[in-house]
This record gives sequence, C-alpha cells and structure tokens, in this order.
Amino acid sequence: MSMTEFNVWLDTVFVVLYGAVLLFLAFHFFMGIVKGRARTKFIEKKWPEHDHAPTVGPKLLHATHMIMMVVLGFTGMYIRFPYFQGGRVAMRYVHYFAMIVVCIILVTRVWYAFYSKTRDWREFAVTREDLASTLGVLAYYGYFSNKKPHVAKYNVLQKMSYLLFLVMMVLMAITGFSLVTTPLLFGTSPRDWIVGWWLGSLVGSVDLAGWYARSLHYILNWAFIIMTTIHVYLSATEDIPCTLDFFGLKPLVLTGGHGHDDALSAETPVPPGDEVLPPSLVPGS
Repeated sequence: MSMTEFNVWLDTVFVVLYGAVLLFLAFHFFMGIVKGRARTKFIEKKWPEHDHAPTVGPKLLHATHMIMMVVLGFTGMYIRFPYFQGGRVAMRYVHYFAMIVVCIILVTRVWYAFYSKTRDWREFAVTREDLASTLGVLAYYGYFSNKKPHVAKYNVLQKMSYLLFLVMMVLMAITGFSLVTTPLLFGTSPRDWIVGWWLGSLVGSVDLAGWYARSLHYILNWAFIIMTTIHVYLSATEDIPCTLDFFGLKPLVLTGGHGHDDALSAETPVPPGDEVLPPSLVPGS
C-alpha cells in the first residue's frame, strides 16, 4: 500500500467512525428520553447535587485548553484538507501558536496537580474501589441502572479518559513538533532532533520518519475529536450546571450532595438534622 493509499484509507475510516459515533450519541440521547432521564434533567431541572465547586485555576486552564484544542482541530483539518485557497501558511502559524499554548497549559496543569497549594492529583488516581465500580458506571451510562456508583469526585471512566487525554497530549506534542522541518539550530530542525536521529535510521530516511510521525499525529487528532465530542455530549447531558460553572457562565449552586446520586431520586427529602449548613451557622464554628 502506497502512502497516498494509506492516507485515503485513514480519511475514510475515521470519517465513517466519527459518523457512527454521532449516530450512537443520538441513539443514546433518544434512550434518555425513553427512560425518562432527559425529562428529569432538562424539564424538571433535577441535576446532580454538589458539595464543592472547581477552583479558579483548573477552570481557567480548562477553558483555555478547550478553546485551543478547537483551534488545533480546525486548523489541523484545514492543513489536511485545504478547502479554500491561500490559507495554508496562516493556518500553520495559528496551529503552531495553539500547540505552544496547549503545551504550556499541559505543563502548568501537571504542576498544579502535584505542587500547588490545592494540588488535586489524587482526584485522578484510579483506585481498586474505582475499578470495582466500573460495571456499575457502565450500567448507568448504558441505561441498565439509574444509580451511578459514587467512589470519588470523578467516576472511573472519567479518570481513565482524563489520564488517556494526558498521554495523548504528550504524544500529540511530540509528533507535532517532529513535523517542523525549518532549520533552527546548526542547520537542524525539530524533526531531526525528535525522530530523525533514531527513527530515520530505522526506516531508512528522515523524511520517512516524518511521514510516520505525521500519520500518528493525524490518528491522534481524530482520537481527540472523537473523545472530545463524547466528553462534550456527556457534559451537556449529565450535568449542565457544573459545565456552565466550569466555563464561568453561571456559578454552581452547592447543595451538599456528592454529585453522583441518581437524578431520578433527587426529590427524596433530606431527613431533619441532616441539612448542610454554611460554616457560619455550624455550632462551634
């Protein structure tokens, strides 16, 4: 199979795959209507309860990252499929700029998770309890159960997807920089530094090594598009109040719940004496 044939094959596979994902999400939302979950959330406004709100740092990084990822996806697709003339050079510069911003955000977020005063890396660690809850979480999203197991702030599928995002972003950055062929130091380019000296020797040439890096970069690009689409869908259907708060559009109302109760049982009254009081009203505070 030639390089051109392989590229056409990739394009076809991922376009069909993405179409299948959209159809599945449409079917999933339809099942939410059938099961009554959509009515409970969108009409009766019974969203999951929360006992905390995200801090400003993660929200700012998340919003900036989301914007830059959209820019990267759009410009990357234009570079692959230039559907209007004369914009390829400009799109490359915009793509490089967004790529650098995303790399800075990635490093900052990892630093924040491990070294800031409000470090939160434990919130993303997959524990044995998380793994034990996997079938229950899958049953909830598959409409086999109306109860989502509560183990931590994020469920096991969220944790796994966030960790996968991290690995993919690192690979995306490495393969992205390896596509830069402009000589920057002693007549060598980032492609020479990243893949040329080892992969070029293995496959026979630096150009062929760059082609492998480009193919992996393109596959990762589609993986990001698919995963982001699913992430946006679940954010919009599972917890709009939290989503709006994350982008600073509407403050999250704290109710004292842990955020993973079954939305269908949200109307269950709170037993007397169990109400969550603000700190100023707690006896002895």
